[in-house]
Amino acid sequence: MSIRLQGCPPRQNITLHKRLQSVLGKKVTVLSPGFPLTNTTGVLRQICPDSFVVGTTRVFFNTSFLIKLHSVARMTRPFDVTATAEDMGEFHGKLIRSGIDFVEFVQVPGKDVPTLFPLNMFTTASCEREHPE
Repeated sequence: MSIRLQGCPPRQNITLHKRLQSVLGKKVTVLSPGFPLTNTTGVLRQICPDSFVVGTTRVFFNTSFLIKLHSVARMTRPFDVTATAEDMGEFHGKLIRSGIDFVEFVQVPGKDVPTLFPLNMFTTASCEREHPE
């Protein structure tokens, strides 16, 4: 798993599964591969060992996806993130945290909302310390 995340500060001891528990019952948006990207918005209804359900859509953890939370990020860390997902492309942002199997960041450009990005065989992420201008 360590090759899937490079240059980021030490990971926090939290899994994506556990992070999703904190938003269970809340509105989220899942982006997954497609042209254009498939965009599913709904309530996070269920979290299973291998998947989660948003509205009526089941998303498997071992696929390409990202989740946008419908809340405002409280803070970011001084690291730029580049996250790449197979069949989805690259996403850029400011790091909030890196967990055991995910990265959380605010997309740039974009709104100040957290994005959860899984680290699995279809994804990679890297961090670079911000450089003062």
